Amino acid sequence: MKVVEIIREFNGADPFAPYEIHMAGGTRFRVPHPDFVSISPRDSMVVVFDLKDRLHHLNVMLIERVVAAGSVRKRRRAA
Repeated sequence: MKVVEIIREFNGADPFAPYEIHMAGGTRFRVPHPDFVSISPRDSMVVVFDLKDRLHHLNVMLIERVVAAGSVRKRRRAA
């Protein structure tokens, strides 16, 4: 399944649940509501607004994964 299709599924979920877009470089973008994200007509770019109303253009080729917010846990290091 394409990343864009996954984003559309998250946006269309009823009830909606916040999710995160993880980029290849490690940056994460939280999507608290479907109004905070838009997909370009050719599915090549995703635009995300953050809570401070800043705009982020994301190249779809650099999106590593899309997951439910809070679903990724940090790994513990063995002592």
